[in-house]
Amino acid sequence: MTVWWITLFSTYFLCLFARMSGKYKYLKGERVFRANALFAGMACAVLIFVSGFRQGIGDTGTYRDLFEKVPASFFGFLTHPTIKTDSGFYAIVAFIKQCISSDSQKVLLCMAIVTIGLIFITYYKNTDMIEIAVFLFITSGCYLVTMNGVRQYLASAILFFCFPMIYKRQWKFYLPIVLLCSTIHQSALIFLLLYFVVDQPAWGNTTKGILFVGIFLFVTYPVTGPLLARALGETQYGNYKEVLISAGAGANMVRVFVMAVPVVLSYLGKDFLRGKEKYYNIMVNFSVINVIAILLATRYWIYARFNMYFSLYMILLLIWCIKYLFDERNEKIIYLMCMGFYALYYYYEMHISLGYGAGYHHFIKAIGIGL
Repeated sequence: MTVWWITLFSTYFLCLFARMSGKYKYLKGERVFRANALFAGMACAVLIFVSGFRQGIGDTGTYRDLFEKVPASFFGFLTHPTIKTDSGFYAIVAFIKQCISSDSQKVLLCMAIVTIGLIFITYYKNTDMIEIAVFLFITSGCYLVTMNGVRQYLASAILFFCFPMIYKRQWKFYLPIVLLCSTIHQSALIFLLLYFVVDQPAWGNTTKGILFVGIFLFVTYPVTGPLLARALGETQYGNYKEVLISAGAGANMVRVFVMAVPVVLSYLGKDFLRGKEKYYNIMVNFSVINVIAILLATRYWIYARFNMYFSLYMILLLIWCIKYLFDERNEKIIYLMCMGFYALYYYYEMHISLGYGAGYHHFIKAIGIGL
């Protein structure tokens, strides 16, 4: 796990330095904190480097094979007989191959630059605790999953970057972006509905309705499972139609607990949090949906794919809970407890659950790093 610990702590301390040397600025009449861009940029570069030069995580090999098969020209892409779904994603790949490099590793690097770059910028702009945002991004598992679900996380990163449009009611821009993201991964279409849902008052009727529907689906899964399978049957998850109605092979309850913590804290402190951050409603409702998705994933793992969209919002909500729910002395204690518990969870996930132990080699041989 050496490479993972080095990545975790190097980015944390770089972002901590960025925060310590940051300044308050006025942007469009609003006083906002901005961490030092140099140190923050260095942390982002580390994340991109580790992701872009990986050799064998999850579906990395499959994606590299796909990249090799995509034509290295737009004309060839348009006439390619086998590209029928996710055409937007493969159009991006064709563009990279034509204009930058046809090397599949460099295509992965370009994907890492866009995906991680957009996520990092969004955290940078929306929290003054950038170091804990990056720490949680890594230890919650989001960072690792960006290297596995490349298509879906690319769509997720774009939508995460654009979420302020929901608050600003800029539907003329946001909804077309959702449609474009659906050409990268079809499941992004769910955001056409969520646009009208997630900015409703946190812990109001909408939030309660989301919780009710989610718990109802979980409890009645033997009955509702076939209905969900039919609903997903026409999507990219249609291949899993049969297993969606079966039991077993689901996420463990530890993950449910980890993702539920920000939601529980925000509920307990809803009176203190309300009005503190302008995007508070959006973060709460997305985080509740995130918990529902992982709860359903305990029935079957495929539902955890939807957590790729919503876990990013959970991190901001948890940071705001730490910042606003405790006084200065207790905030530091909770901050350290949060780091400790998430570090333990990270060790459990990476070393015990996924097996990235002493024999794991992360980087491609071409760059000459023996980790």
